[in-house]
Amino acid sequence: MPSVRVVVQARMSSNRLPGKSLLPIGGIPAAILAALRVRNPRWHVVIATSDHPSDDPLVRAAEAFSVPSVRGPLDDVLGRFLIATHGLADDAVIVRLTGDNVLPDARLVGEAVDAFRQRGCAYLYTWSPALDVPYGLSVEVFRASALRQAAVHTASEADREHVTPWIWRNYGRTLHRPRALPRGYGRLRCTIDTLDDYLRVEKAFAYAPDPRAAHWIDLCRRLALDPATPRATVPAKDVGGATHGTLVLGTAQLGMAYGIANRTGEPREDEATAIVREAVAHGVTHIDTARAYGRSEGRIGQVLAQGVASGVHVVTKLVPMDEVADDSPAGQVRARVDASVFRSCRELRLHRIPTVLVHRAGDRIRWKGAAWQRLKELRHGGVIGRIGVSAERPSEVVEALADADVGHVQFPFNILDWRWQEAGIVEALARRPEAVVHVRSALLQGLLASPDPALWRRVAPDQGEGVLCALEHMRRVLGRESLLDLALAYVRGHPWLHGVVVGVERVEQLRLLVRLFCKPALTRDQIEWVERRRARVPKRLLNPSLWPR
Repeated sequence: MPSVRVVVQARMSSNRLPGKSLLPIGGIPAAILAALRVRNPRWHVVIATSDHPSDDPLVRAAEAFSVPSVRGPLDDVLGRFLIATHGLADDAVIVRLTGDNVLPDARLVGEAVDAFRQRGCAYLYTWSPALDVPYGLSVEVFRASALRQAAVHTASEADREHVTPWIWRNYGRTLHRPRALPRGYGRLRCTIDTLDDYLRVEKAFAYAPDPRAAHWIDLCRRLALDPATPRATVPAKDVGGATHGTLVLGTAQLGMAYGIANRTGEPREDEATAIVREAVAHGVTHIDTARAYGRSEGRIGQVLAQGVASGVHVVTKLVPMDEVADDSPAGQVRARVDASVFRSCRELRLHRIPTVLVHRAGDRIRWKGAAWQRLKELRHGGVIGRIGVSAERPSEVVEALADADVGHVQFPFNILDWRWQEAGIVEALARRPEAVVHVRSALLQGLLASPDPALWRRVAPDQGEGVLCALEHMRRVLGRESLLDLALAYVRGHPWLHGVVVGVERVEQLRLLVRLFCKPALTRDQIEWVERRRARVPKRLLNPSLWPR
C-alpha cells in the first residue's frame, strides 16, 4: 500500500497573529500540538517551516518534542512541501494540515485518508461552505504526483502560498464531511487567526487531561457550548476556493446618516465598532465601503487593527471623480487615483486592499482609460488584489464583464427591479465565472422593508401604496415573516450572486439580518411567481437619487 506523509505547515511570521505557532495550548506550542495530535503508526508526520531566522524558535520547539521538521522558502509553501515529501513515490498519499488548526487528530486524518482511497479521487477536502463543517476542521489529501505537477505548472503566488489550488482546479475536488460531526456545527470557528480565536480554542482544550489525545468531536462540542460562540453564522459560498459569506456588510451608514428609512443617524463610535466585530463573528467575510462614505473607512480600519482582520475582505471604491474634465491630462488622473487608493490604505490600515472598484462605471474608460490603467498597475504592484466596477445600469455591467481585468462587479438588484432580467446579465455572468458578484440596494435604502404607507407615498405618490399592497400579498402567500424577509429571500434565491450588500445602524439590525439569511431563500419557482405578478414600476422608483426630497 502506498505510504502516507502528513505535512503540517507553520511559520512564526503570520501577518494576522505573529508568533501564533508557539502560543501554548495545554503547555504545548500550538503548531507542535497540531503535529503531535495526528501522530499514528500508519504514517510519518513532519512540520514544514521556512529557512528564515524568525522560524528558528519553531524548529527548536519541534526538536524539544521530538517532532521532525524541514525548512524551505518563506514565500513558497508549495516548495516547502516538495522538500517535506522528497523521496516519496508518485503514488504516495500526502495530507496537508496547518499549524493554526489544532483540532484535527489522528482519527480525523485516518477517516479522510480512508475516504480518499475508497473513493479513488485525486483530491479530497473535509471543509467547504457547503458541508456545514467548522472553519478550521480541515484536512486535505492528494498524491505526491499531483503536488509535483503543481510545482512544475504554476508560478502563481497564490497557488504556491496555498499549495493545493492548482491541484483541485485541474483534478477536481471531492468533499468529505466527517461522519461523527453533528449538523449545525458549521457555525463554529476552530482556527487560530486572531487573539480571540486563540483564547476560545485554548479554553476548549482546558478540560482535557492530555491535549494530544483529546477527541476532535469533544473539542467541537466544547466550542459549541462556549457562550462566546455565535448561535448562527451567515451561509457561505465557495468562490474560487475561498469562503464568501453571502451577507456583505455595507458601511455607508457607519460614516454618515444614510437611507430613507434611517431613524437613528450615524451610529456612535462604540456602536460602529460593535457592528463590525459582530459581523465578523457571525461569518461576514466581506465589508463594503468607499472613499465617499464619510468616516466609514476610518472606523473599519480601527476595528481591523484590533485583531479581527483575519478572513475579512474589504471592498472599497475610488473617490468619485465627476469634476475631473474628460480632457484632463493622464498624469492628473493617475495622481487622483493614487491619492484615493493610498488614502484608503491609510484609513483602513491595510498595506494591500483586497478589492478596489471605480465608483462610476464610466470611469473605467474615461480619460482614455488612464484611471483604469493606473488601477491595473497598482494591482500588479501588489497594492490592490482585485479591481472592478460599481455600476448603476445593466448595460454598464455587461460592458464591464467584457473586460478580462474586471474581477468584481457590483450593481443594484431587488425584488422590484425588472431591468436586470431583460438585459442578459445572467448570460454575461456565465461567461465570467471567476468574477465576484455583489448586489446592493436589495432593500432600496430600507424602503422595501417598510410597511409604512406614508413612506411609500413620499417616495412614489402615485404608485407607492399599490406596490406596498402587492408586496404584502406576496409575503402572505409565500409565508415570509416580514417584507424584509421577502426582499432578502428573493435576492438570495439567485445563484449567480456571491454576496448581498446590506447596511445597518444598530447591532440588533445586524443580528436580525443574520437570522434571516439563515432561512431558506426563495426557490426558482417562487421567484418566477413573484416576477409574473410584480408591477413594472417606473425607473425613477428604482433609483433613490431620483426620489422626491
